[in-house]
Amino acid sequence: MQTILVPFDGSKHALKALHIAGDLAEKYKCEICLISIIAKTPKDLQDARQKTQKLIALAKSKLNTRGLEPASMDIEVGEPAECILLAAKRHKVSTIVMGCRGETMQGDSQFGSVSQKVFQMANCTCISVK
Repeated sequence: MQTILVPFDGSKHALKALHIAGDLAEKYKCEICLISIIAKTPKDLQDARQKTQKLIALAKSKLNTRGLEPASMDIEVGEPAECILLAAKRHKVSTIVMGCRGETMQGDSQFGSVSQKVFQMANCTCISVK
């Protein structure tokens, strides 16, 4: 079975990526793995972890409304691109579907740097969603 990894930060691009991953999973009978990343060790790691757990719960809820259940839901602390690439290896994913613009825990937008690094280094199909 093929597996799709969806990095999810709650941004509008991540929501679109999740929707597209759901479409692919339904059509091709793929599993979906979710990952949400705490990019930097914040002052209050517990607070950041709770916010990230809410993001993962939101993504799971969106999939559940379509009758899909995520195969895994990871929360990682670290450099986002590295965490995504490690998760892709760990779950042996065939495809990464991610937004082209993400958000930090502070709500700042970051354009392309994480997705660009992931796409350059990943050994699987990558789909960027805007």
